[in-house]
Amino acid sequence: MTMLFRRWPSRVMVGSLLVLPVAQVQASGYHFGSQSVAAQGSAHANGAEAADPSTIFYNPAGLARLKGTQVTSGLSILLPDGDYEDKGSRDVFGNPVSGDAGEFLPDAAAAPNFYFSHEINDRVTIGLGIFTPFGAKLDYKEDWAGRYGIQSASLETVTFNPSIAFRFNEHHSIGFGVSAQYIKSVQRGAADVKGASRQLAGQFVTANQELTELAASPLGQFAIPLLYGINVPSEISSCDGQADDAFVDCVAKNFADNVQGDGYFRVKGDDWGFGWNIGYMWEPTDSTRFGVSYRSNIRHTLEGETKWSFAGVSGSVPSPDTDLSGGIDLGIITLPPADALGQVLDPDNWVNPGDFAGSRLHPNSKGKTAIDTPEMLSFNAFHQLNDKVALMADLTFTRHSRLDEVRIGIDQVAGYPYFNGVTEGDLSVKQDWKDSYKISLGMNYQYSDDLLLRTGVAYDRSPVNSPQLRHPAFPDADRYWLSFGANYKVMRDTSLDFAYSYVQFSSGKMDYQDGCSPAGWVPGAGGLYQDSGVRCTGNGGNYTGEYNTHIHFIGLALNHTF
Repeated sequence: MTMLFRRWPSRVMVGSLLVLPVAQVQASGYHFGSQSVAAQGSAHANGAEAADPSTIFYNPAGLARLKGTQVTSGLSILLPDGDYEDKGSRDVFGNPVSGDAGEFLPDAAAAPNFYFSHEINDRVTIGLGIFTPFGAKLDYKEDWAGRYGIQSASLETVTFNPSIAFRFNEHHSIGFGVSAQYIKSVQRGAADVKGASRQLAGQFVTANQELTELAASPLGQFAIPLLYGINVPSEISSCDGQADDAFVDCVAKNFADNVQGDGYFRVKGDDWGFGWNIGYMWEPTDSTRFGVSYRSNIRHTLEGETKWSFAGVSGSVPSPDTDLSGGIDLGIITLPPADALGQVLDPDNWVNPGDFAGSRLHPNSKGKTAIDTPEMLSFNAFHQLNDKVALMADLTFTRHSRLDEVRIGIDQVAGYPYFNGVTEGDLSVKQDWKDSYKISLGMNYQYSDDLLLRTGVAYDRSPVNSPQLRHPAFPDADRYWLSFGANYKVMRDTSLDFAYSYVQFSSGKMDYQDGCSPAGWVPGAGGLYQDSGVRCTGNGGNYTGEYNTHIHFIGLALNHTF
C-alpha cells in the first residue's frame, strides 16, 4: 500500500503475470499441459509423426504429409489435486500468519482445441489451429497464510494459428504459421491493514517522539487532561518507561492492534499479441523422419483496471494526516494546538483505517504490464520400426529466462488527494526464471486395422530456480508424465482419439521474501518505520511452505477426413 495499505503481489501475467499456473495445472511455467489428444497419448513425443492437423502446433511442416481435407476437434480435461503445508509464513514484522489454503486448485478444468488442414496440391497444404497455449486458475481461502501474496488468479488465452506447408520433394518439407493470441488475466489479493497501520503509526511517533514520550509519562498523563481536558489513551500511556526505538514500536503496535480485517485488491487486464512459428521435416526413408520447429515469443501489453475494497476493515486509529505543528512555544516544549492533539488522543476523533485508505491512498485506476511469452525450440524424431510398432521422441527447449521480473505499473489519478503527495508504486514479483526443457519418449502399437495404441513418458523441468523464487501465485515444480492413448477408426474417414496422462509434480518448497512493505515503500536503513522514498506495491513478509501436486489429464478428440 502506499501509506496505509498496499497492493498485494499480483501478476497480471502471462505469464504468472502474473503470477499462475496456476502453474500447477499447466506444463512448464505457464504452458497449458496439452494441445492435442493424439500428442498427449505419447506424452507429446510425436512432433515428427504428423498424425493429424494438430501438427500445426508441434511442427507445421508436418502438414505436408496430410492428404485431402482433415479436421480434428478435441477437449482436454484436467483433474488436479494439490495440497499446501505452511511452514512458518510471517508478515513484514515477523509475526506468524496462519490460515488453511483450502482446495486452491479447481476440481476440474477443460480446454478445447480445433485443427483444420486442406491439401491444395501435392506441394502445398494449408491449415488452421485454434488452441489454448497458456492457462491458470488458483483460488485460495481468503484467510490463508499466503493471502498477502495472492488469494485468487485466473489466466485465459486463445491462439489462432493459420499455417502453410510446402513439400519440396519426398525428403524435405517446411511449414510456417502466424499467431494471433488473446490473453486475459484477473487476480485478487489481501492488503495487510494492520501492518500498514503499524508502520504509519511508527512513522508518526518518530516524527513527534519527544511530545509522545512526554504524553506517556506520569507528568503528561496528569498535565494533558488538566490543560486539554483529554485523557492520554492506553495505547500511549502503557509504553511509559520505554525509550527510543522500543518506545516507537510499542506505541505503533498498540495502535495497530485496534485494526481488524484486511483490504482487498483486484487487477484485471487483457491484450492481443502476435507471433509466428516455423518447422522443417526431413524424411530420409519412408519409415523415418526428423523435425525441428520454432515458435516465437509473443509480446503482450496487458491493460486494464485496478480496484480496491476496504469494506471488511474495522477499528479506529488516529488519522495519519494529523499535524501537531504550531501551538504555544513554552521554550522547553511547544504545546500543540488543542484540536490537533484531540485528533491524536481522543478515540472519538479517530478514523477507520479502511475509510482513510480508500479516500486518500488507493483510488480505482488503470494499470498495465508488459509480458513476453517464451519462445520454444523443438527437435523431434519418428521411426516406424515395423508394421506394428513406431518409436518417437521430442526435446523442447523453452526460453523462460525472459521472465526475470513481473512488474505492473499503476496509473495515477489526476485530482485524487494522495496522502502526503505519495502516489502508488509499481507492483513487482521477482522471478529470475531459468530456461527449461522437456524430453519425451513415446511409442505406437498397431493392435488391429482399426485400433492404434499409444504410450509415452516425459520429464518437464520447471523454470523456477529455487524456493526463494517460488511465489504463491506461481508454485511451479518439475513434472513427470506417464501417458496412454488410443485411436479407434469408427468409419473409414472418421476416428476417435482418447488419452489419459498422470502428471506428478516434484515437491515445491517455497521461501519467498517480499521486498516491499504494507505502507507502500521499500524500508529504509532505519527499519520498517523509515520511508526510503522508493515506492512499491506489496505487503512485505515471508511466504514459507511446501506444495505437493498431481494431475490427471483426460483427452477426447474426433477426427474426420473429407
